[in-house]
Formats: sequence, C-alpha cells, structure tokens
Amino acid sequence: MKYFLFFISFSISSILALAQEADTSSIIKQTDRLEIPLTNDYQDFTVISGEGNGLMVVSEVDTEIGNGEEWNILLLDTTFQLKHRTSIASGREIYFKGHEYADHNYFLLFGKQQIRQEELTVIKYNATNGDTTTFKINTVFPIDLEYFEVIGSTIIFGGYAYYKPVVMLYNMNTKLPKVISGIYNNVSSILDVIPNDQLGIFSIVMSERLPGKQGTVTIKSYTADGTPIQDRRLDPGENRTLLDAASTSFLSGYQYVAGTYAKRKSEFSRGLYVSRLKNGIQESMAYHNYGDLENFFVHFSDRKEKRVKERIQRRKALGKRIKFNYRLTAHNIIEQDDQYILIGEAYYPRYRNSSQTYGSRAGGFGGQGLPNSFNPYFIGYKYTHAVVVAFDKTGSILWDNSFEINDVETRSLREYVKVHVDKGSKKIVLMYLYDNKIRSKVIEKGQIIEGKTINPVKLTYETDKAKSSDKEKEGIEKWYGNKFYAYGTQKIKNITQRGSKASRKIFYINKIEYEKNLLLE
Repeated sequence: MKYFLFFISFSISSILALAQEADTSSIIKQTDRLEIPLTNDYQDFTVISGEGNGLMVVSEVDTEIGNGEEWNILLLDTTFQLKHRTSIASGREIYFKGHEYADHNYFLLFGKQQIRQEELTVIKYNATNGDTTTFKINTVFPIDLEYFEVIGSTIIFGGYAYYKPVVMLYNMNTKLPKVISGIYNNVSSILDVIPNDQLGIFSIVMSERLPGKQGTVTIKSYTADGTPIQDRRLDPGENRTLLDAASTSFLSGYQYVAGTYAKRKSEFSRGLYVSRLKNGIQESMAYHNYGDLENFFVHFSDRKEKRVKERIQRRKALGKRIKFNYRLTAHNIIEQDDQYILIGEAYYPRYRNSSQTYGSRAGGFGGQGLPNSFNPYFIGYKYTHAVVVAFDKTGSILWDNSFEINDVETRSLREYVKVHVDKGSKKIVLMYLYDNKIRSKVIEKGQIIEGKTINPVKLTYETDKAKSSDKEKEGIEKWYGNKFYAYGTQKIKNITQRGSKASRKIFYINKIEYEKNLLLE
C-alpha cells in the first residue's frame, strides 16, 4: 500500500508540474526542436539566420578564456536537418567577433584581439553547400568594432579608432580596404549602419553634439564602393535634442528618420520625433510628447494608468503638457503600405547599496542620474515596455500600442522584443523570450487581437522538466515568413528516468510560428 500511495502522489505532482507549463496563446506554436549536448557550462553558441536557407550554428570547442582554438560549424535546413558540418582551427588568442548573412552566404568575423582590431579574418560560407572563402584584412590602425555588414561584394566595418568614429570598407573582389571620409571626429558617434541590398547603397546614422551641448542626428549615405550620395544633419529646432534614430532606406528619393528627443541638454527623452527627407533635404520635423500616445502607459497598473491619463487631460485643458522623462531606445522602422511603424523599448537602471535595492526608474515626471554599468552597485537594466507607433507620410500619429515587459532584467542593453508585420492580415506579432518562457502579443493598429500570453519553451519529451536556464544566453529572433526561432541553454530532468539518464545539459533551438489562418479571422 505504501508503494501505491507513493505512485499516486508522484503521478499527481508530475501532472500538476506539467499542467503548469501549458501554453496560453492560441496563435503561437512550437513545431520543431533541436538539442545539442553541452560539454561544459562555459560553452558558447551563436545561431545565425539564413532566412529560407536555414540556420548556421557556431560553437567554440575549447572555451578556456583567451585560448579558443577551434569552432564547430553546423549548417541546418529549416527543419533542423544537417546540411553540412565543418570546423575552423584558428590557433590561440583568436576571438569570434561578429557575423552576417547576405546574398545566400554566411559571413563570420574573427580577430586577434579581444577589443581593438588590426588584423581581421572573414570567412564566407555558401548557405547551400558550405563552400568557403577566406579574407585576411589589415585595418592599418586598431578599431574597436561595433558594426559588421555586407552589401554586394563590400564588407562594412564600423567602430571607433582612438575614441573617434570610423567606417572602413573592404572589397572582396579587389581585396582593397577603404576608409570612409567625413566620419572621424570628436563630436559624433555611430548609431547604426543600414545596408540596402536592392539599391546597392548603405546609410550611416550618427549622433552629433552641437555647440551648447545640443544633440542632433546626421544621415550619411554612400554607394557600395564608398561614393557619397547624401550628407544631411537634421535640424532639431531651438530647444530640443535628438537622442537617437532609426531610419528607412531611400524610397523614391524619400527617407524617414524617427527616434526620441529631449530637452536641449537632457539625456532623458520626452517623446518621439519623425523627420522626412527628400533627396537629402529635410522637409518636415514632427514632435510627439509621450502624453500624446494613447497606449504608452499600459505597463502601469490600471489604477495608475487612469490617474496619469486624467492628469494629462487636465493639463491639456489648461493648455499645458506634462513633461515625461523616459529612457527609451528606438530600434527600427517597419514600412507597411503608406505608414511607418517605429519600434522602441523603455528601461531603467537598478542599483543596490548595503541595505536596499532601488531603481532610477525611467518613467514619471522627473529625471534621475545616468546609468553606469561600471558602478559596483549597479544590478542591471529593468525593461518596462516596448512601444509600437505608426506614422503617416507627414509624421502624424496614426495609432500606437504597447507590449508590457515586466519580467526582464539584464546587465547589458539589447533589443528584446522581436516584431513582425504579417503581410496577409496586416496584424503585428510581438514576441520575446526570458527565463524559459515565450511572451507574445498580437495587435492590429490600436486594437489588441491577442493579449500578452506565455508559452513555456517546449521540451523534447512530455516527461522533461526544465530545471534552470541561463538568461544571458537565451533569445528569440525573426527567421523567415511567419517563423521565429528561440535558443538558449537548459538543465533538464526527465521525471521518468533514473541515474545519469535523468538529467542533461543542452543547447536548444526551437522553431516557432504563428497560425496565419487565425490571424485572418
């Protein structure tokens, strides 16, 4: 009888544990999964999207710090079937610095230094058969690399040399490097490098500090060989500073730039701006206070959101505005028909002293000190929400929506929420992964089609239980069509196995898709 009672107790607890892992989204599905055993806790993996050609998985074999000697390369198709396997023997003191996918080829970047680079190696992999071409590149002077892009036969390197911005091109046909002029100065920093494969051009988006500490944004565009096309500094007006920017490419001579703005000398944003350029000439500049957005404050409790909106209306009735201060980073602009959809994420830094934890919250009616990741009491960045704002061609707001991020805290800032606009239904799918759970939301303009849902990362067996994961090594990325992929490391226990078979440490990739038919309903 004792054994029978134990079995009943064990079964019920197991069923309850598995029941807690049920999906709450009717639209998001996980259709395939790949597991790779971990050889140790420090093994790193990088997953690179090859769109419809599949994925590349790069893993370092010897993970002793500073002594990486070999990388394993796996080329997978869209069903996770192995297409090609190879390895790179690099010698000692070689670092994997970056990657890119362009024109049906993967590009892997390696350097001899952990930070500044003078000697680089780029390996080009054919996405179909794994054929390789190696390029040895000498930058002449050391560069702290932050951007690595490929357009046609040109590799673009962006970063800093002696604390000044620099962009260098390398032609894979002629094997010749070229430094872009007009970038190297003391008052600018690179915000983004945007290639346009169809037009064979690229744009460099730069933050620039004007006299009097006023900030603005400069857009420089070039052909693939480095010939200048456009060089335009945005005019922010008398009392405003432009903090960051996302940009479209050229559209029949038009280019749209959007981001966050602040009071003249402030580092805290008060709202969003949208500028339209025609043939490099600024035609318009529209500003929108955060209080102008209908759904910006949904990350608050219902009660607090109501109070904030009531206060906004009272101030508007008096002809005044509330001055909100946020830390919000603009990530990209999605073009959809005749509207331009800006994506951004809000966050604030958190600190700990000897007796308490506190946050310099990036939201409210006053500013705090700037975050400092080198502060010994710095804990990490706490995300609050992602914003989705659609503008028309004049820069006017068409609609806005938000996606609450109330569970993410990380030591470094990166884009967490991935956004996809479904071409058939025009609905927008937002998704992110944190702590073994996929959060998603589906919107259509200002309306919520499916509210925030949670889908636990699907495991290989029904009797598997994820015991832990590394939050800094997990993520989710857009793949192709209506497909995403999630990845990360897990320690898994199988509740029906015993001994060494009961537990395993793995790196996983899960294929995720949303049901297009349900979006069309």
